[in-house]
Amino acid sequence: MGRLMRVELRRYLARQAVRWLVVGMVAAVLLTGFAAWRASRPPSEAQLAEAQQQVTLAQADWAQHGAEYMTQCRAQQEQARQTDPSADFQCDRGAPTVESFLPPRQTFAANAYDSLGQVATFVLLLSLIVGATFVAAELSTGAMSTWLTFEPRRGRVFASKAAVASVVTGTAALAVSVLAVGALWVATAVNHATGQVEAQTLVDLGNGSARIAVAAAGAALLGAGLGFLLRHTAAVIASVIAWFIAIDGILVSGLLQAPRWAAATNLQAWLRAGTTYYQQGPCVTDPLGGLACNPVQKTLPMAAGGLTLVAALAVVAALAWVVFRRRDVA
Repeated sequence: MGRLMRVELRRYLARQAVRWLVVGMVAAVLLTGFAAWRASRPPSEAQLAEAQQQVTLAQADWAQHGAEYMTQCRAQQEQARQTDPSADFQCDRGAPTVESFLPPRQTFAANAYDSLGQVATFVLLLSLIVGATFVAAELSTGAMSTWLTFEPRRGRVFASKAAVASVVTGTAALAVSVLAVGALWVATAVNHATGQVEAQTLVDLGNGSARIAVAAAGAALLGAGLGFLLRHTAAVIASVIAWFIAIDGILVSGLLQAPRWAAATNLQAWLRAGTTYYQQGPCVTDPLGGLACNPVQKTLPMAAGGLTLVAALAVVAALAWVVFRRRDVA
C-alpha cells in the first residue's frame, strides 16, 4: 500500500490542474495581504480635515439633542434584545469624536481571525476541485481502466487516491493558512497597525489554521468521492453548487426551517469553533390580531458541526466506493 501511495502522490503532483490550483491558493494569500495593507493604512490629511469639520458640526448638535439621542438608542436596544439578548448599541459612548468620522482601520489583533476565515472559503473551494479533478479526469479519459490493469484491486486504488487527495491537500491548506497569517502580520506591521496582540490571539489563529487544514482535507475527500460518482469535474462543481442553493438554502433552511442540519451551518461551526443560527420560535397573536413569530437564537458547538460533516462525508465515501467497485470504468 505504501508503494501505491507513493505512485499516486507522484501522479497527483504531476497534474497540471493541481499546480494551477496551488497557484490560486498562493494568489489568495497575496490578495489577503494586499487587502489588509489597504485596510490598515492611516487616514490621509484630506480625510482628517474632513473628519474634523464633521465632528465640529456633530458635537454642536449633540450638545442640544444628546440626551434625546441616548434615550432613543436605549429604547431601540431594549427592543433588539427581545430577539438577541447580546445586542449592544453602545448607547453610552458619549459625544462624537474625530474617529467616528474616519474610515475604519484594520489591525492584526482585531481582524486577522476574520480575514483568515475569508481565506478558508477560497481554500475549501479549491480543495474540492483538486480532489474532484484528481479522480474524475482519470475516469472521463479512460486512464483509470489502464491503471486497473496494473493494480486490479479496486479497494487499494480507491483508498490510495482518497488518502493522497485528502492528506496532501490538507497539508497544502495548512501551509496556505500559515502564510496568510504571516501576510496579514507583515501588511499591518508596515502600517504600524498590528494592535495589541495577545497570546490568545495567536492561539486562536493557530487553531483556526488547523481547522481549515482538516476541512480542506475533508473537502478534497468529498471532491474525490463525488468524482468517483459523477466522473466529471464540472459535474462535481455543479452538484455542489446545486446542493447549497436547493438543498441547504431552499429545502433545509427555508421549507423545513431546520438550519441546524444545513451543511453551511455545520461548516461554519467547525471553522469558527462554534456558531449561532436562528430558528423560527413559537408564534403568538399580537394585539392587532396578527400573527407574530419571533426567531430564536441557538448555538451549534464546533464538535457537533464537525461530527455532522464527518457523517455526511462517510456516506458519500461509502456510496462512492460501492459505485466504483461495481461499475465498469472503461
